[in-house]
Amino acid sequence: MGHVEFGRNQYGAPTMTSGDRRFRDLASQLTSDIQSYAPDCLELLQCIDDVVSGRSAYEEYEGNSAVVRCTPTGVTVDSLGPVPSGTTYTVDEAREVILTYFDFLAPAVQDRKRHLATWEQEHGGPFPGRHLLRLDD
Repeated sequence: MGHVEFGRNQYGAPTMTSGDRRFRDLASQLTSDIQSYAPDCLELLQCIDDVVSGRSAYEEYEGNSAVVRCTPTGVTVDSLGPVPSGTTYTVDEAREVILTYFDFLAPAVQDRKRHLATWEQEHGGPFPGRHLLRLDD
């Protein structure tokens, strides 16, 4: 992939450690708003899937540092920081970075399954993007 790599700082908090600077807004949203709660990665993937599948014309995920807006033409991350900025990604780019972050937070299959179960319990049903999560590794 090569867009973004994630790591942890000296306090154990998730950070973007390297990658394409164009993905800074999305990576910052993931590390700042989702932090270590992997089921929220699935929430973002669901927002994208709802729009791409036509179940919804527009979806939004708002956190403390950014707003993610999903439309049929792409995913825009608008930073709410002291210097507001925004970047639009293709659906595939956004999905790829979100899945990279999910894998960073849940590196083992059993971790991914546990976070999937949490999301499904919170939402009362199966996660439609289950095929994206590489649960058969």
